[in-house]
Amino acid sequence: MVETIKVPANVNYLNEWVGFELPRGIVNKGITGCGATTLAIEDAHKTIICSPRINLIKNKSRQHKGTLAVYGDVRNVEIEDYLRNSPKPKLLATYDSIPRLSNIIKDKSDWRVVVDEYQYILIDSGFKSETEMLLLEELKKYPYVTYLSATPIADKYMLQMDWFKDMSYTILEWSNVEKRFVNRVQSKNPINNAVEIVRNYQRGIYASTLVNGERVQSKECVIFLNSVTNIVNIIKQTGLQSDEVNIIVAFTGENEFLVKKLGKDKQGRYYEIGCIPLEGEPHKKFTFCTSTAFAGCDFYSTCASTFVVSDNKKANTSIDIATELAQIAGRQRLECNPFRNTTTFIYNVDIGESRGDSYKAILEKKLQDSDEYAKLNNGLTGKNREFAIKDILTCQKLNKYSEHYVCFNETTDRFFVNNMAYLNDCFSYDVQKENYLDGISVRKQLEDSGFNVNGNEVHSDYEEQLECIIKKEGFSDRMKRYCEYRKNKENCQYFIADAIMERQYEDLKLYYDSLGYERIKALGYKESNLKNEMMSKQATYHLCKEFRTIFPVGTRMLTDIIKLKMEEVYARYGIRQKGVASHLEKKFGIKIKSVKIPLADGSRKSGYEFI
Repeated sequence: MVETIKVPANVNYLNEWVGFELPRGIVNKGITGCGATTLAIEDAHKTIICSPRINLIKNKSRQHKGTLAVYGDVRNVEIEDYLRNSPKPKLLATYDSIPRLSNIIKDKSDWRVVVDEYQYILIDSGFKSETEMLLLEELKKYPYVTYLSATPIADKYMLQMDWFKDMSYTILEWSNVEKRFVNRVQSKNPINNAVEIVRNYQRGIYASTLVNGERVQSKECVIFLNSVTNIVNIIKQTGLQSDEVNIIVAFTGENEFLVKKLGKDKQGRYYEIGCIPLEGEPHKKFTFCTSTAFAGCDFYSTCASTFVVSDNKKANTSIDIATELAQIAGRQRLECNPFRNTTTFIYNVDIGESRGDSYKAILEKKLQDSDEYAKLNNGLTGKNREFAIKDILTCQKLNKYSEHYVCFNETTDRFFVNNMAYLNDCFSYDVQKENYLDGISVRKQLEDSGFNVNGNEVHSDYEEQLECIIKKEGFSDRMKRYCEYRKNKENCQYFIADAIMERQYEDLKLYYDSLGYERIKALGYKESNLKNEMMSKQATYHLCKEFRTIFPVGTRMLTDIIKLKMEEVYARYGIRQKGVASHLEKKFGIKIKSVKIPLADGSRKSGYEFI
């Protein structure tokens, strides 16, 4: 059953809506940052708010006093003490903490549960589907559960998940939705673009926009990409120091090891996994985030630009447009940040891996084989069964579900097919291949996800500046762009040429000022042609200077002597050229007049007067 609820026009945040309560079942809240979890924290009910990320738990608990964050480091005695002393308990718990909480909370009849960002139940099933299934089973014990997201699980997957069948579905419809824009940048190597962004920001080259007639610069950047290894490599490549960068990734042993591999910076300080600053706290110039860290968190930078890097060479480094990109676009909360509603999306397409029909056939075969394998194992007894259980547990621990989908339930003592892992494989394929088949597919996904996408890619002033910061163009393209921008001094594009491109590449201004637009265009914007022209022009300047000294105005000289003196100058500059008197005027601007010069024997011979 699907119900649409219209949010009153005067309501900007759900906790402002008097009398409204989060419904049971699935709630598509429509937009991010609408105060749904704040409502759950502030209402009169005992509440558990489940989150897929520790960072989100910490972020929310730091913003809301009186709550208790529950994750791995929090002991049961702390939870029990909090429940005894809190008349209206509000627990913020990770998904994997719910079974432990359920054992502590004996009477669940008056408790409500809000599963925040519940789409990660599917997204995370590739590496921790057992946790997600335990969560879903445990939540059956609570009478009032809300599955909350602005980017819910697509119907094609949800209909195959038994826990969500026949569950009520509520859509919140907003009348005053702030439009979010996406600046698309298709690239062969998105990671190289991320390096280029960092290097430009390091040099103080920032994009900017006009606010009330004044130019405001974006002096901070937040870069989202789904690979801690890529983050570490970018930091190494660009030499970022620990006090310049905030690394927001999941707190796992593997991630801590990768970050520690960065060693010490120039000041002898170690790099560390950081946390998201609260409103009013200082922000670093560079923030790197993975999707396992940012979900649902709030960012409060006053000037940060947002970049999303989706490298589709591997499924786990792709960004899902419908869920993750839409979530990222709503993370910057401060209205005073003029860059908060534009997300720059850098991606590659058509990575050329296995064809869709064959890949899907492989998944179906893997599912079928897993079903047969589970049945075979369930028929085993004695030592054979013990060996099979040990093999399955070891296999899933080491390889997850790369070989098959079979796992073992110790409670029921049965082997079964993990359908969540299968659906995650389908989802990962759809993200990596179908969504990024080509630029048209990407654009359709963006439009379907509610982004404002310019069909003809007409850029704003800010977006054009970003393009210069992101892309490392070939010389000819860069020179052509610069010349077009320099032509009109009244245009915003002149600012881009002056404030950004000239700071990136000093030779652009040198060529333009020396040769001019028309000559550069005539030379095809090619660097070799421009260099030759400049060398020729420079040589001409020095030759002209020498010739003016050798051939002073008012003097007369025989043609043969002029030729000889010219060749002596050419030789000093390594120029193999004969002296031709007429070239003084044609090439070097020294005006001459043909004259007859008297000789000592009374004869007259041809020469020139310099006038």
